[in-house]
Amino acid sequence: MGAAERGLLSASIVMEWETAKEAGIGRAQRALRALHRQILALQPVMRAPAELILCYEEADIAREALRSVVAEAAAPAGWPCKVELVPVPTGTHYYNKKNIGARASTNELIIFLDTDVVPQEGWLQTMLGAFDDWSTSIIIGATALDHNTPYEMAMALTWIFDPATHGRGVQPLRRYSSNNLAFRRNLFLRFPFPEHGSYRGQCAELQKSLIEAGISVREQTDARASHPPPRGFRGFLHRSWAAGGDEFYYDALAGRAGGSSALRGLARDYAVVARRIRERQPLLRPHRPNLILGWMLGWLYYAVKFAAYLRYVAGDRLRGASGAAFPRQTVPR
Repeated sequence: MGAAERGLLSASIVMEWETAKEAGIGRAQRALRALHRQILALQPVMRAPAELILCYEEADIAREALRSVVAEAAAPAGWPCKVELVPVPTGTHYYNKKNIGARASTNELIIFLDTDVVPQEGWLQTMLGAFDDWSTSIIIGATALDHNTPYEMAMALTWIFDPATHGRGVQPLRRYSSNNLAFRRNLFLRFPFPEHGSYRGQCAELQKSLIEAGISVREQTDARASHPPPRGFRGFLHRSWAAGGDEFYYDALAGRAGGSSALRGLARDYAVVARRIRERQPLLRPHRPNLILGWMLGWLYYAVKFAAYLRYVAGDRLRGASGAAFPRQTVPR
């Protein structure tokens, strides 16, 4: 009996407006339109109605404006499922928005999808279908960077997301991420995202906790979605600086932050840039100018990360000399 005959498990799809604020409303509408089409197609074969939960700060977007954006994405058919807009306090962290959305959910599965991530055809069905295997508790979808413009291609060659692969099904996990992720709800409520001062390191912490608890995480390589690179040069600098802040944060907690750690990190990062370009070039097939731009942006990204790390080292020494406590929030939002 096929999944459609048994009925797919239904999901509460949790989204946050933070990445929409960074990538733009147009990108969020693309994500919502793609999601609407897939829910509309699958709703008849789900065991229970799906639901969409969108967490937002009213300082970023008014409730009625958000309601209009969500409604427009589903026009003219409308959403075939419950849509819940959940306001959160101003300054709520990206991961805590996800935790709040998860607590508001009611379905057996929770899917976390960022508002700047556009699901490709078949994404929802392959995410839900992976849970036909009772032993599956967590599935990561395959998120890849857009690579249509020279800037996007350069970033796709060197940044954190691997290019999309096709037809490989469920595979051992390559890289944990939180922008395209599904959990059985009861498990996630036992293992929510940690809440503290790093910018984007909490998903790696959660992965470590799951591994220590003996819980396997796998990747559904056919649940493909596209992600934009950092928006503009300001976004590029922000993400690279934040990456340096995160690395300092975790090194400081482990008692190993310092200039020598920063240098080792820079050497490691430059080696990663070279490896990524070597592995991704045959898949992405960039033109030579885009390849050169990829090298340049890769070097610049990790040079800025290195500079941020050193800035936090210097600031930590100043705080230590004055007796001040180590800051909980090391990367400004």
